[in-house]
Amino acid sequence: MWEFDEAVEVRSGVVDGIESPEQFLWRGRLWMVCAVQAHWTETAAWWERGVIGSGVGATATAVAAGSSAAVGVLDADWGPRRSVYRVEAGCGRHARREMFDLAHDPDSGRWQLERVTDQ
Repeated sequence: MWEFDEAVEVRSGVVDGIESPEQFLWRGRLWMVCAVQAHWTETAAWWERGVIGSGVGATATAVAAGSSAAVGVLDADWGPRRSVYRVEAGCGRHARREMFDLAHDPDSGRWQLERVTDQ
């Protein structure tokens, strides 16, 4: 797993019946979302703590419940709530798929790539 704090350009749509990222541009490459594995909302309390958790055994349920299993570098410039999407995405016609955690601030419209996990 690699952690990032990079802005990404995202096109949203309906994936697996959920309004979520459909594709995103990261480091000059277009990634297509194949599936949404998890989705949760984080509140302002997360931002007040800076770097959080260890990331070991994190699940959407644990994250949503405020468990320290979540990990990330949180930015004080973000609004009071943000949505995080764990998506499976591929780049190119025959590329292998990888897992990404993409965060969205609905107040500013800003998207950020937080995590990439090889499968």
